[in-house]
Order: sequence, then structure tokens, then C-alpha cells
Amino acid sequence: MTTVHLGNKQNWAIYLAAAALVLSLAAFGRSNPPTTLAKDNENDSWKNERQYPPLVFSGSSTLDCSISSSANGRQTMTTTSGQGFTFDATMLPIQNGQLQLLGKTGMMYKFESFPTAAVRTHFTGLGDGMITEMKSEVEVSVARFKQPDGAGTAIHFTADDIAADSAYVEFTGVFVRTSDQKPFPFRVLFGRVRDGSGTVVPANAAPATTILRKNVSLGSVRFPVTVTTALYEAEENVAKLKLR
Repeated sequence: MTTVHLGNKQNWAIYLAAAALVLSLAAFGRSNPPTTLAKDNENDSWKNERQYPPLVFSGSSTLDCSISSSANGRQTMTTTSGQGFTFDATMLPIQNGQLQLLGKTGMMYKFESFPTAAVRTHFTGLGDGMITEMKSEVEVSVARFKQPDGAGTAIHFTADDIAADSAYVEFTGVFVRTSDQKPFPFRVLFGRVRDGSGTVVPANAAPATTILRKNVSLGSVRFPVTVTTALYEAEENVAKLKLR
């Protein structure tokens, strides 16, 4: 076979490969027209629930949380005024709790926690429902505390001991309303704590350790905590308006 014939065969092979590629791309375009992609976007529940800005509610609440690293605990939220959640949840043992002494007088602790199962709840203004997904995130810093029995024993503090704006409590999850089974993805944030107290037991006497157990109350009937709740809602039958 001459070099000329070999070159012609290679050119012909390249031509056939290019033609096949063009045909396959054209077929892919016909099988996935823009209208199909648009319909896929319309059926995207994540996009639908977040098509419009979230509902934002403000209320006053109290929170009581007793939890440990070895047994189920309890977390109770009560909305005393405004809009917000009221629930009583059984919580799994905490797995990643951290406690650290700060200097000679301060202390910080943080952890994540999760309910053992779906939680029955009432949301003022929206009605009854179930929390089907949820994570609690807590991080608290105190400027001073009492530890009467010495290092490694129970640490006690009050709301006055909490450093300014240093109590971060966030709940994230999904609330499903009973009346229509509509899901509301939510985020709850607690504000400044004016009343309450807590006891945190470290796992050992080290300056940085884990949490053995804790019992904390944030807010009271007299001085509840301001709570902000944002919920996304899937809106239907919103009119598409024409530009004049």
C-alpha cells in the first residue's frame, strides 16, 4: 500500500468519525429540547420551594435542653408570643460536644444534636405539623462561671455570665404542615439571652475536653428570648403578569 493510499484512507476515516459526532450531537439535541429542560426545572421541588423570598417570623420563646453523651436527652421549645415553634423532642446522645476553658475565668462549649425521630410540633400562625428533618447547633461562651468542686466537675453559669451576644442557638430542618402536607424548610435563630441558667459537666479536668452532660434553660416567662424563624414555602397559582 502506497503512502498516498494510506493518507486517503486516514482522511476518510477522520471524515466519517466527524460526521458521526455531528449526527450524535444533533440526535441528543432533539431528545433533550429546551422545553424538556424547562419542564424539568418546573418539577424541581427545591427550586419551587425557593422561587420566592422566605417567610420571616419573629416571636418570643423559652428553651430547655437536657442532653448527655451517653443517653437520650430532651429539648423543649415553647413560643410564648408572636410566631414560632412549640415542641418537646427526645434527642440522641451528643457525639461531638466540645468544652474549652478560656483564660482564668471564661468557658466555651458547643455541640450538634439531633432528634431520635420526627417531632410533633405547633407553629403559631401555621398550625400543627411534624418536623421531619432537624439539626440543632449550639455554641455558648461565658465570661465567668462557678465550679465549686474544682477542675473536672460541674460548671454553673447564669444568663448574666454569658458574654454579650455569645449564645448561638440554631435549628435547621423541614416542617410538614398536617392540614395540607406542605413542607416548609426552616431555620430558627435565638437572640440575646436575658434570663436563664446552665450546668455543663466536662468529661475530665483538661482545659479542652468533651461534654459529659449539660442542662441549660434559655429565657423565662418573664424574659423570653427573641427568636427569628425563616421558612420557605412552595407557592402555587402565582399569576404571571404581562409587561405593558
